[in-house]
Order: sequence, then structure tokens, then C-alpha cells
Amino acid sequence: MSTDRAKPSAGPTATHPPGAGPACVLLVEDDAIVAMLVEQILLDMALQVLVVSTLAYALVEVEMASFDVAIIDMHLRGDHANQLVDALLLGKIPFMVFSGSDQSKFRTDHPHIPVLGKPFEQAELEQYVRRLLERCDPR
Repeated sequence: MSTDRAKPSAGPTATHPPGAGPACVLLVEDDAIVAMLVEQILLDMALQVLVVSTLAYALVEVEMASFDVAIIDMHLRGDHANQLVDALLLGKIPFMVFSGSDQSKFRTDHPHIPVLGKPFEQAELEQYVRRLLERCDPR
């Protein structure tokens, strides 16, 4: 069963600042199979995960500041995630782009934002997430 917002799961993590509680990742992905796969990888890393599948829900989560880092797909059910990128940058929230399409223009415009292509290797995703967590501020 798929929902637009999944309940976060709890678990400790060694990469999040001590005393801050488990780190939470906002996963913005509209493909249910990919979302479940990535969510499981993140859960196996002992992270909390919020999964949303639309731009509108993602923007609500950014406004609520309910997470530490984000993984976003740039193409969501026909919407392009530029507005989400702007909101994350404005909020100084570490994030990475996760996309199966060509992101060369994005890389040129935002060279400091990591971009992971689909398909991906699990170890590579884990490495990207650990780097993001190193950049987040303790809550």
C-alpha cells in the first residue's frame, strides 16, 4: 500500500550528531518501487525516513522542517522540482538529487549539490547519504 507520507521509523545512527536523536531523511520520489527500495536502504542505515511522492507534499515537509536531509527526484508526476530545490537551498537543508534523467544543466547551475543517477549502487547511495548527514546541523 502506498501513501503520500509515510510515518517516520525510529532507529539510532552513528553519523548523526550525538544527542540529536535519529537523523531523518526526506525521500521525495514518485516511483513507488524506487521509493520502497531507497526507503529500505535508509532504514537499514538506522535512519528515520519520510517518503512523499508529490511536489506539494514535499514543500509542506520543507515548511515544517521535519527532517535533517533530503533526497529528491527532479521529476515528480509531471512537476519539475525546481521550487523544491529553491526551498531547500533557502532553508539551508542539505540535499541530493536522485534522478534517472540527464541533470547536466542542474550540475552546472548547482555544482555543490550531489547528483546520483538511477540506476545506482547501494554502497554509492549510502556514501552520499553519510556525506549529507555530516553537513546537517544538530537539532
